[in-house]
Order: sequence, then structure tokens, then C-alpha cells
Amino acid sequence: MQDRSLAVIASLALAVVVSASPAAAQQTPPAAPEAAPAAAAPPRKDPSGHTGISPYTEQILKGNASFVARDIPGAIAAFQEAIKQDPSKMLGFYRLGEAMLESGNAAEAETAWTTALGKKGSEELQAKVLFCLADLRERQKNWQTAREAWGAYAAYLTSNPKAGGYPATATERQKQIDRRVKDEKDYATVKERIVQREAERQKEAEENAKKDKLNR
Repeated sequence: MQDRSLAVIASLALAVVVSASPAAAQQTPPAAPEAAPAAAAPPRKDPSGHTGISPYTEQILKGNASFVARDIPGAIAAFQEAIKQDPSKMLGFYRLGEAMLESGNAAEAETAWTTALGKKGSEELQAKVLFCLADLRERQKNWQTAREAWGAYAAYLTSNPKAGGYPATATERQKQIDRRVKDEKDYATVKERIVQREAERQKEAEENAKKDKLNR
């Protein structure tokens, strides 16, 4: 009887060991902590812009970031610095014009864009500069100059198909200018009639006053 009890106890102990062993085998040691990522290397710089970022491009990107962040003075300063780095390129003057206009300085914007036309740049960028100048002159209500500027923009797009652009916009803006000029001319005629009629009434009133004085 005692031997049988010992056999049962031994069997139970063996079952516990066997059932626990797979669970223990499945346990994995904790993963080693991941190494901290290495710090990103600074961008390679190259004055010529061939093997790295040039000082000119660096300032353009800095100005773009400032413009997006609504730091217009910072954008203007960066674009001006880009122009100092390379005054032969159109992009710096184009972006400076945009920043100047955003700051409310339309005269400086016009100067920057006019200067940009004589610099090196893509056909697409040239078209953008012409568009900006035409739009600015229309805002200034220089109707004849604006109409001519839209004509120059349309002519450039025709001569340079790769420039993209919006030739239909130029045509529509010229039509709008023609309507505004006509409206202003018509209003001037009406205003002249009003002034003339007012002068006639004033003269008539003065003559009636003289007659009243003589009849007293």
C-alpha cells in the first residue's frame, strides 16, 4: 500500500515537471534596448552646387521657410543674401519681389521683378515674373501699362510653349481692363454733367437773388 502511494506521488511530480518544461522553454529573454539613432549628418555644402548645397540655394530655402512661417522680414533678408551670393540668377529676385509685395512695398516688388527679367532662369520662371508684373500694374490701376504687360505675358507664352502659363488669363484680364477704362470714362462724362448742372443752378440762384434785391 505504501509502495503504491509513493508511486502515485512520483507520477504526479513527474507530470508537473513535464507540463512546466514547455512553458519555461517558450519564455524568451528580454530584448536588448535599441541603440539611439545616430545624429543626421549636416548637408554637404559646395559653392558650385554640384556635390552639395550652395550658399545661394541655402539662402533661398531659408527665405522660403521664413515666408511660409509668415516671417516676411526674415524672408526678405534671406532672399537679399541669396542675391548677394549669386546676382546672376532670376529666382532670388523673383522670390524677393513676392516677399516685398507681401510686406506692402509694391515699388520694391516691381523693381525686383523688373530686374529679374534680365537674369538667368527657366522659361517657366520667366513667365511667372511677367505674370507678376502684369498683375501688379493692374493693381496699381495703370490700365494702359497693365494691358501692355498682359500682352507681353501672352506673347511670351506663345513664343515659349514649354513655359506653361495661362494665356486665357491674359486675354480675360485685358477684357476686364477695357471694361474698367470704359466705366471710368462713362463716369467721368456723367460727373462732368453733374458739375455743369450744379454750376448752372448756382448761377441761376445768384441771378434770382439779384432780381429779388432790385424788386425790394
